[in-house]
Amino acid sequence: MGSSRKVFVTGGSFQSRIGVNFNNPALLQQALTHASVPNEEGGDPNSSNERLEFLGDAFIGLVAARKLYVDLPASDEGGLTARRSLAVRGEALADAARRLGIGDFLVLGRGERASGGAGRTRSLAGALEAVVGAVLLDQGHEAAEQFVLRILDDEISNASSVESMKDPKSLLQEFLQASGRPLPEYRVAGSEGPDEARVWRIEALLDGKVVASGEGRRKLDAERQAAARALEILTTPTSE
Repeated sequence: MGSSRKVFVTGGSFQSRIGVNFNNPALLQQALTHASVPNEEGGDPNSSNERLEFLGDAFIGLVAARKLYVDLPASDEGGLTARRSLAVRGEALADAARRLGIGDFLVLGRGERASGGAGRTRSLAGALEAVVGAVLLDQGHEAAEQFVLRILDDEISNASSVESMKDPKSLLQEFLQASGRPLPEYRVAGSEGPDEARVWRIEALLDGKVVASGEGRRKLDAERQAAARALEILTTPTSE
Protein backbone atom coordinates (compact mmCIF):
# COMPACT_ATOMS: atom_id res chain seq x y z
CA MET A 1 0.00 0.00 0.00
CA GLY A 2 1.38 3.42 -0.89
CA SER A 3 -0.07 6.92 -0.86
CA SER A 4 -3.61 5.63 -0.16
CA ARG A 5 -2.75 5.91 3.52
CA LYS A 6 -2.83 9.70 3.28
CA VAL A 7 -6.57 9.85 3.94
CA PHE A 8 -6.11 8.17 7.32
CA VAL A 9 -3.40 10.63 8.37
CA THR A 10 -5.20 13.80 7.43
CA GLY A 11 -8.48 12.37 8.68
CA GLY A 12 -7.32 12.63 12.27
CA SER A 13 -6.63 9.02 13.29
CA PHE A 14 -2.91 9.50 13.76
CA GLN A 15 -3.37 12.96 15.24
CA SER A 16 -5.56 11.43 17.94
CA ARG A 17 -2.96 8.77 18.60
CA ILE A 18 -0.13 11.26 19.17
CA GLY A 19 -2.35 13.79 20.98
CA VAL A 20 -1.73 16.71 18.61
CA ASN A 21 -4.43 18.49 16.60
CA PHE A 22 -2.64 20.01 13.61
CA ASN A 23 -3.63 23.38 12.24
CA ASN A 24 -2.01 22.35 8.97
CA PRO A 25 -2.44 18.57 8.50
CA ALA A 26 -0.33 18.76 5.33
CA LEU A 27 2.74 19.13 7.54
CA LEU A 28 1.93 15.87 9.27
CA GLN A 29 1.29 14.21 5.93
CA GLN A 30 4.71 15.30 4.74
CA ALA A 31 6.31 14.06 7.97
CA LEU A 32 4.95 10.58 7.30
CA THR A 33 5.94 10.47 3.63
CA HIS A 34 9.12 8.49 3.04
CA ALA A 35 11.60 9.56 0.38
CA SER A 36 10.80 6.39 -1.58
CA VAL A 37 7.43 7.90 -2.59
CA PRO A 38 8.70 10.83 -4.71
CA ASN A 39 11.55 8.60 -5.88
CA GLU A 40 9.05 6.13 -7.34
CA GLU A 41 6.44 8.63 -8.49
CA GLY A 42 8.87 11.20 -9.87
CA GLY A 43 7.64 14.00 -7.65
CA ASP A 44 9.44 16.80 -5.85
CA PRO A 45 12.09 15.25 -3.55
CA ASN A 46 11.29 17.93 -0.98
CA SER A 47 7.75 16.58 -0.68
CA SER A 48 9.14 13.75 1.48
CA ASN A 49 9.91 13.96 5.18
CA GLU A 50 13.67 14.48 4.88
CA ARG A 51 13.67 18.25 5.50
CA LEU A 52 11.35 17.88 8.49
CA GLU A 53 13.57 15.04 9.71
CA PHE A 54 16.54 17.41 9.69
CA LEU A 55 14.60 19.95 11.76
CA GLY A 56 13.23 17.40 14.19
CA ASP A 57 16.62 15.79 14.72
CA ALA A 58 18.15 19.10 15.80
CA PHE A 59 15.20 19.97 18.03
CA ILE A 60 15.08 16.59 19.77
CA GLY A 61 18.78 16.86 20.55
CA LEU A 62 18.27 20.33 22.02
CA VAL A 63 15.31 19.28 24.18
CA ALA A 64 17.09 16.18 25.46
CA ALA A 65 20.27 18.16 26.17
CA ARG A 66 18.37 20.83 28.13
CA LYS A 67 16.46 18.22 30.14
CA LEU A 68 19.62 16.32 31.04
CA TYR A 69 21.49 19.54 31.82
CA VAL A 70 18.80 20.61 34.29
CA ASP A 71 18.26 17.18 35.84
CA LEU A 72 21.96 16.27 36.22
CA PRO A 73 23.81 19.30 37.59
CA ALA A 74 26.77 17.16 38.67
CA SER A 75 27.34 15.59 35.25
CA ASP A 76 30.21 16.97 33.16
CA GLU A 77 30.18 17.75 29.44
CA GLY A 78 31.36 14.30 28.44
CA GLY A 79 28.78 12.58 30.61
CA LEU A 80 25.96 14.76 29.30
CA THR A 81 27.02 14.12 25.71
CA ALA A 82 27.06 10.36 26.27
CA ARG A 83 23.67 10.40 27.95
CA ARG A 84 22.12 12.50 25.19
CA SER A 85 23.49 10.01 22.66
CA LEU A 86 21.81 7.15 24.51
CA ALA A 87 18.50 9.03 24.69
CA VAL A 88 18.29 10.05 21.03
CA ARG A 89 20.11 7.22 19.24
CA GLY A 90 18.33 5.65 16.30
CA GLU A 91 17.21 2.56 18.19
CA ALA A 92 15.68 4.69 20.96
CA LEU A 93 13.78 6.89 18.52
CA ALA A 94 12.55 3.82 16.63
CA ASP A 95 11.27 2.32 19.90
CA ALA A 96 9.32 5.52 20.58
CA ALA A 97 7.99 5.46 17.01
CA ARG A 98 6.76 1.90 17.52
CA ARG A 99 4.92 2.91 20.69
CA LEU A 100 3.15 5.61 18.68
CA GLY A 101 2.38 3.19 15.85
CA ILE A 102 4.10 5.36 13.26
CA GLY A 103 4.82 2.36 11.05
CA ASP A 104 1.08 1.85 10.52
CA PHE A 105 0.77 5.33 9.01
CA LEU A 106 4.10 5.73 7.25
CA VAL A 107 3.60 6.38 3.54
CA LEU A 108 6.15 4.33 1.58
CA GLY A 109 6.86 3.54 -2.03
CA ARG A 110 5.76 0.07 -3.10
CA GLY A 111 9.29 -1.26 -3.21
CA GLU A 112 10.20 0.12 0.21
CA ARG A 113 7.02 -1.25 1.78
CA ALA A 114 7.52 -4.66 0.16
CA SER A 115 11.03 -4.84 1.62
CA GLY A 116 9.80 -4.16 5.15
CA GLY A 117 10.50 -0.45 5.31
CA ALA A 118 7.60 0.19 7.69
CA GLY A 119 9.46 -1.65 10.44
CA ARG A 120 13.00 -0.55 9.62
CA THR A 121 14.79 1.27 12.44
CA ARG A 122 16.12 4.01 10.18
CA SER A 123 12.72 4.70 8.60
CA LEU A 124 10.93 4.79 11.95
CA ALA A 125 13.53 6.99 13.63
CA GLY A 126 13.51 9.41 10.69
CA ALA A 127 9.72 9.57 10.64
CA LEU A 128 9.61 10.32 14.36
CA GLU A 129 12.11 13.15 13.89
CA ALA A 130 10.02 14.46 11.00
CA VAL A 131 6.84 14.37 13.09
CA VAL A 132 8.61 16.40 15.77
CA GLY A 133 9.70 18.88 13.11
CA ALA A 134 6.10 19.15 11.90
CA VAL A 135 4.84 19.71 15.44
CA LEU A 136 7.44 22.44 15.93
CA LEU A 137 6.36 24.30 12.80
CA ASP A 138 2.65 23.84 13.42
CA GLN A 139 2.36 24.23 17.20
CA GLY A 140 5.40 26.28 18.19
CA HIS A 141 8.46 25.74 20.37
CA GLU A 142 6.80 25.21 23.76
CA ALA A 143 4.23 22.69 22.52
CA ALA A 144 6.88 20.83 20.54
CA GLU A 145 9.16 20.65 23.59
CA GLN A 146 6.37 19.16 25.69
CA PHE A 147 5.62 16.70 22.89
CA VAL A 148 9.24 15.52 22.79
CA LEU A 149 9.42 15.17 26.57
CA ARG A 150 6.21 13.13 26.52
CA ILE A 151 7.07 10.71 23.72
CA LEU A 152 10.71 10.26 24.79
CA ASP A 153 10.13 10.20 28.54
CA ASP A 154 11.32 6.59 28.89
CA GLU A 155 14.44 7.15 26.78
CA ILE A 156 15.51 10.35 28.54
CA SER A 157 14.73 8.91 31.98
CA ASN A 158 16.77 5.80 31.25
CA ALA A 159 19.69 7.90 30.07
CA SER A 160 19.68 9.93 33.28
CA SER A 161 19.05 7.02 35.66
CA VAL A 162 21.40 5.79 38.36
CA GLU A 163 22.06 2.62 36.34
CA SER A 164 23.60 4.69 33.55
CA MET A 165 25.82 6.75 35.87
CA LYS A 166 28.98 5.69 34.10
CA ASP A 167 31.67 7.68 32.39
CA PRO A 168 31.63 7.87 28.58
CA LYS A 169 34.54 5.44 28.25
CA SER A 170 32.53 2.75 30.04
CA LEU A 171 29.42 3.52 28.00
CA LEU A 172 31.38 3.31 24.74
CA GLN A 173 33.00 0.05 25.80
CA GLU A 174 29.63 -1.50 26.67
CA PHE A 175 28.12 -0.31 23.39
CA LEU A 176 30.95 -1.88 21.38
CA GLN A 177 30.85 -5.12 23.36
CA ALA A 178 27.10 -5.40 22.76
CA SER A 179 27.73 -4.87 19.05
CA GLY A 180 30.47 -7.52 18.98
CA ARG A 181 33.12 -4.98 17.98
CA PRO A 182 36.70 -4.58 19.25
CA LEU A 183 37.29 -2.24 22.17
CA PRO A 184 38.50 1.30 21.47
CA GLU A 185 42.06 2.54 21.76
CA TYR A 186 43.15 6.02 22.83
CA ARG A 187 46.28 7.86 21.77
CA VAL A 188 47.76 11.29 22.40
CA ALA A 189 47.42 13.46 19.29
CA GLY A 190 49.12 16.51 20.77
CA SER A 191 49.13 19.08 23.55
CA GLU A 192 49.27 22.84 23.91
CA GLY A 193 50.24 25.32 26.59
CA PRO A 194 52.71 25.40 29.48
CA ASP A 195 53.00 22.50 31.88
CA GLU A 196 50.80 24.14 34.54
CA ALA A 197 47.99 24.77 32.03
CA ARG A 198 48.58 22.10 29.40
CA VAL A 199 45.62 20.97 27.30
CA TRP A 200 45.80 17.44 25.92
CA ARG A 201 44.20 16.25 22.69
CA ILE A 202 43.33 12.56 22.61
CA GLU A 203 41.99 10.52 19.71
CA ALA A 204 39.63 7.54 20.03
CA LEU A 205 40.35 4.78 17.52
CA LEU A 206 38.20 1.85 16.43
CA ASP A 207 39.81 -0.84 14.30
CA GLY A 208 42.85 1.41 14.00
CA LYS A 209 40.89 4.34 12.57
CA VAL A 210 40.28 7.67 14.29
CA VAL A 211 36.59 8.10 15.09
CA ALA A 212 36.63 11.16 17.33
CA SER A 213 38.90 13.35 19.44
CA GLY A 214 38.65 15.24 22.71
CA GLU A 215 40.54 17.81 24.72
CA GLY A 216 41.11 18.31 28.42
CA ARG A 217 43.49 19.49 31.11
CA ARG A 218 43.93 15.86 32.08
CA LYS A 219 44.46 13.01 29.65
CA LEU A 220 41.53 11.19 31.27
CA ASP A 221 39.22 14.13 30.65
CA ALA A 222 40.29 14.25 27.01
CA GLU A 223 39.73 10.51 26.65
CA ARG A 224 36.23 10.83 28.13
CA GLN A 225 35.35 13.62 25.73
CA ALA A 226 36.66 11.60 22.79
CA ALA A 227 34.65 8.56 23.94
CA ALA A 228 31.48 10.64 24.29
CA ARG A 229 31.88 12.04 20.80
CA ALA A 230 32.62 8.59 19.37
CA LEU A 231 29.49 7.23 21.03
CA GLU A 232 27.45 10.06 19.57
CA ILE A 233 28.78 9.30 16.08
CA LEU A 234 28.21 5.55 16.39
CA THR A 235 24.63 5.92 17.63
CA THR A 236 23.56 8.38 14.94
CA PRO A 237 21.09 6.66 12.56
CA THR A 238 22.53 5.58 9.23
CA SER A 239 20.86 4.88 5.91
CA GLU A 240 20.18 1.33 7.06
